Amino acid sequence: MFDILILGAGISGLSAALHAAENGLSVAILTKGAKPDGSSNYAQGGIASVTSKTDNFKLHITDTEEAGAGLCKKKPVEILTKSGPATINQLVEWGVQFTPAHENSEGLKFDLHLEGGHSHHRILHAADLTGKEIMRALLARLHKTKNIDYIENAYVYDLICSGEGSEKRCLGAKVVMQKTGEVKSIFAKATILSTGGAGRIWCYTVCPQDSTGDGIAITARAGAALQDLEFMQFHPTSLYAPKLKKPFLISEAVRGWGGILKNKKGEEFMDKVHPLRSLAPRDIVARAIHAEMERTGEPCMFLDVTGKPAKDTKTHFPNIYAKCEEVGVDMTKQWIPVVPAAHYMCGGVLVNTESQSEIRALYACGEVAATGVHGANRLASNSLLESVVYAIRAVDDIIKLGLAHEDFKVPRASKEVIDLKGGAEWKKKKTELKKVMWTYCGIVRTTEGLNKGLEIVTKLEAEMNKAFAAKGTKSQSLLEFRNQVQTSRLILQCALNRKESRGLHYILDYPEHAKTAKHYSIYL
Repeated sequence: MFDILILGAGISGLSAALHAAENGLSVAILTKGAKPDGSSNYAQGGIASVTSKTDNFKLHITDTEEAGAGLCKKKPVEILTKSGPATINQLVEWGVQFTPAHENSEGLKFDLHLEGGHSHHRILHAADLTGKEIMRALLARLHKTKNIDYIENAYVYDLICSGEGSEKRCLGAKVVMQKTGEVKSIFAKATILSTGGAGRIWCYTVCPQDSTGDGIAITARAGAALQDLEFMQFHPTSLYAPKLKKPFLISEAVRGWGGILKNKKGEEFMDKVHPLRSLAPRDIVARAIHAEMERTGEPCMFLDVTGKPAKDTKTHFPNIYAKCEEVGVDMTKQWIPVVPAAHYMCGGVLVNTESQSEIRALYACGEVAATGVHGANRLASNSLLESVVYAIRAVDDIIKLGLAHEDFKVPRASKEVIDLKGGAEWKKKKTELKKVMWTYCGIVRTTEGLNKGLEIVTKLEAEMNKAFAAKGTKSQSLLEFRNQVQTSRLILQCALNRKESRGLHYILDYPEHAKTAKHYSIYL
């Protein structure tokens, strides 16, 4: 038995593991697949924090709340922003190498980018591969740290809980070992979910394969509340390249650098949409691009950075430049073709300011958690900061409550083996589900469409339930589809509950901010 079991090895999971181990706790950390391949690895832009004399916490709070469209929770936002400088220091101590400030930058230690929705340059970055650099440093530190069992190729089947209602306690998780198919029970005094988001349940996404809503579904089945699932952030600028096998994000920082959104004729259509033009918050930009594509019938819009010095563009965005070049676009001379794509889930498992869920000894941090920081729309680059801040707070709370010293009776584990290769029909169902979510619960929604989507998804879920209840060996594809279809249904139901347009939930039937700002919680 471990003191802490961490499900997911992105930035939040790794931060929690390191902080726990450094405080003398024993840790098991799991990752789906052979190596961590969650959204953290692909975060290009950076991490937002107040680090300059011209910036302050109040401004960061104001920017966050402005982007959140009236639904940010004040206390979590205040904790996030004021924890920024100390969190950056912790990351540096763990070995993260942010891009340093230029020699002529007075008083600055790090180079700071500007991104959409921010009033000041406050985005620390590592060139344009910030997430990858943070992951590199944390993994290197983890492998040198005692008290951590790092378990790869482990897919979470379900949480293990005891008790009912307010007495319910998490005891660990059932896990499928992906090399053998064996189901193992891993017990821990406290469990931290850091399983990431759900972008992969939409057709068009910049999220990696792991972002399938696993944490949302297993927590819902355990009986805890979820909140704000209707707010999926569609990133305005993914690279439009139909031949590209893996989707690719064009960082928010490119617009902060001076990139201008244009249509095929070269018209700067954002000028008529928002005072910040191409630097408007993501939900506004994504809808504007979608509307312009609908109006013109074009398959994409364009991002123009040709007005910037070519050498500087290559220096600031080496990875983006290389990827654009790979598909035949020289971003220093040509406009970058872009389209919106599902990117970041602002809601998730409902937690308090200590990252506690409604189930005792079960915590959630990172994209899977609904801390209330993002409200109805995430401010760019707040997510990496949130991941680390609330991971550390979860561990601190576990220590404070003495959970690691509690004893409980370990339930008897049943033997089960999962078919790792079968279940072809469920792979096809996944594709069908993605099309439903994109068609009926995408960037622009209607009540009729959401109801139609819910009808189809409910039927798919019934098929899954029947197969799951049948005797015989279950396939991993069936387990994966179970999580995806349950998460999809919950998202559709949350979207139908919100009878207004707010932030990322834009529904044609209702005017913007028609109701008093309110959070909607939901149970499976």
